[in-house]
Amino acid sequence: MRKPHLVLLILDTHRRDRLGIYGRPGNITPNLDAFASKSVVFETAISPAQWTIPVHASMFTGEYPATHLTVQSSDMLSPDFVTLADLLRRNGYRTVGFCNNPLVGVLDNHLKRGFETFYNYGGAVPSLPASEIEGSLRLLGRVWEKYTQLLRRISYPVQNAVARSDRIFQITMHPMLVPLWTRYAHFKGDTRRSLQDAVHYFRKNLQPGSEAFSKPQFVFINLMETHLPFTPPEPFLSRFAPVYKDDRLARDFMRVYNTQAVRWLLPMDAPFEPLEALTLSQMYDAEAAYQDHLLGQLLEELDQPYHRENTLVLIAADHGEMLGEHRLMGHGLGVYEELIHVPLMARFPGQEAGQRQPAPVSTTQVFHTLLAESRPDEGVLSRAAVPAKEVAHFNLRRWLGSKPAPGMPAVSESYPPNNVIRILERQKSPLMEAFAVRSVFRALYDGGGNKYVRSEAGQEWYFRPGEDPGELEPLPEGAMALRAGRLRTALELFLERARQRRPSGMQRGSLAVDDARLKNRLRSLGYLE
Repeated sequence: MRKPHLVLLILDTHRRDRLGIYGRPGNITPNLDAFASKSVVFETAISPAQWTIPVHASMFTGEYPATHLTVQSSDMLSPDFVTLADLLRRNGYRTVGFCNNPLVGVLDNHLKRGFETFYNYGGAVPSLPASEIEGSLRLLGRVWEKYTQLLRRISYPVQNAVARSDRIFQITMHPMLVPLWTRYAHFKGDTRRSLQDAVHYFRKNLQPGSEAFSKPQFVFINLMETHLPFTPPEPFLSRFAPVYKDDRLARDFMRVYNTQAVRWLLPMDAPFEPLEALTLSQMYDAEAAYQDHLLGQLLEELDQPYHRENTLVLIAADHGEMLGEHRLMGHGLGVYEELIHVPLMARFPGQEAGQRQPAPVSTTQVFHTLLAESRPDEGVLSRAAVPAKEVAHFNLRRWLGSKPAPGMPAVSESYPPNNVIRILERQKSPLMEAFAVRSVFRALYDGGGNKYVRSEAGQEWYFRPGEDPGELEPLPEGAMALRAGRLRTALELFLERARQRRPSGMQRGSLAVDDARLKNRLRSLGYLE
């Protein structure tokens, strides 16, 4: 029996509440909504963390951040964890990535380990599929590819240093430099080009009679359109951000805010003014709508009869985005619903009708689902850090049908990025204490609609997001009756189990900026004295 093709589409920084399938009016995401109507839609999908690196590490290993400990931009995924791409490759799959996020594709953090081919649309020198040039121009194409390979060897260490050096990071945050690296270093990649390339790849390699038809394919796609800075094109501006079109003050605010990258990271002294909040929200809507428009061709391709029968498609956000709620912007701090309650849909080969599942699940189960559906043999399963019985047990396919299957603990862990902490330390900001930015926060969901939040400093909160989606009114412990003790115990058991799952003698890696070769390269390029 032929192994299915596997497609993992990550909508980086995409809020759940911007999709029509989760109740948003306005027809912002018609293409995703149409695809979801034929899929299993998970109503309570919880991300294992609030930002890109720990989330992708979890999806690629099947382990929570407390186990894999890849939680900072300076961390490298331990070799003790065999990645999903590596396992699928050993299982006979061709593995290819189309990635717009430099934190996944450019940083040397080992998240792309196991991919045979990995295209980076982010970064100063993108790595793109070769153009199909014929005749005498083919030699010119080969020369250009060699030249760009050389540029990448020069630029990648510099881009890694920006993520790992406080000094260089601070320099790049200057408002005069932000437009340069967001545009010319392709901070958000190239959504249009990456999706065009992915569609071309599917048509060339994933159809009967195509070049690579005999081999099953795993295709990973990461899109960054809904990440700051917000610069959606027409007609999406006019339709979804009318305040920007109609109000000069809104345009002035957005023009300045798009250059103030530090403000995208830090908690705020005071809430946004109403016009500012409305502008950011509508601009985000316009970006979400533009990305959905670009997704139309890919989703149409995946809706062809061949893919309906032979391809598993998983679509999820890695995390959401704060747009001023709780005086927070971006996705560096907290375990609020806007950050960790994410969209997730799965369409399995041969699935005939859509359905919705309300039970809490973790997007960490992306790992278990894709690996289980690849029909691995015992040799492949024995290499995974996750036990074979868990691979089958936490496969999201088990939610097909009327009765929800038991899932992984729906837990999210917020490890604050070190660069955010250091900025606030240098500023001697009182916001450090007000927002407890040094503390790790964790949230645990039960099947009864309850959410328990605890900081490592010992603070505790209880919420019922279904009744209080803005998490504005924490419940007193007494109102939780027996639930409070059970939630607290469940989180303790989760943490103990996560620690026990770390491999014995686990190797943790990080690339220090004072590494001799890197330091010499940076000095030669003028970044260090």
